[in-house]
Amino acid sequence: MKTRLTLDCSGELDFAVLAINSHIKAYKLCWNINKLLKLNFEKKKDHRIKEELWFARYMYVCDDDVEYTLLANHSKKGCLIPSQKSVNFFLLIKNDYWQQEKTEFISKLREIKDILLVFELDTKLIKHIDRFIFNDKKN
Repeated sequence: MKTRLTLDCSGELDFAVLAINSHIKAYKLCWNINKLLKLNFEKKKDHRIKEELWFARYMYVCDDDVEYTLLANHSKKGCLIPSQKSVNFFLLIKNDYWQQEKTEFISKLREIKDILLVFELDTKLIKHIDRFIFNDKKN
């Protein structure tokens, strides 16, 4: 008789997701964010979902362990989050004090002239939320 085990992962996610609409390339968006917010995004290995789905990824980790990850939503073969096809980029933010800093951070992003729209996504409503979890191997 086979035993079947089910893993229940009902824990809360430790990051917020901002949706960004912009018609510029990811590297230029990072440059604009770096300049305005005094961050230092760096290009990382593309985020791979399936063999044919690759998404540009940029990261920055502050000295106080706040982590920012910018992901493109579109690749040549599809979208990272299919239900959000109109969104160009996702900005994942791991910050323990996000709720206090959210309003100011979003308003600063809206000052960038190349950003058309910024809004926070409800992570509980995203069907493919697991696509925001990275499996980076450390040597």
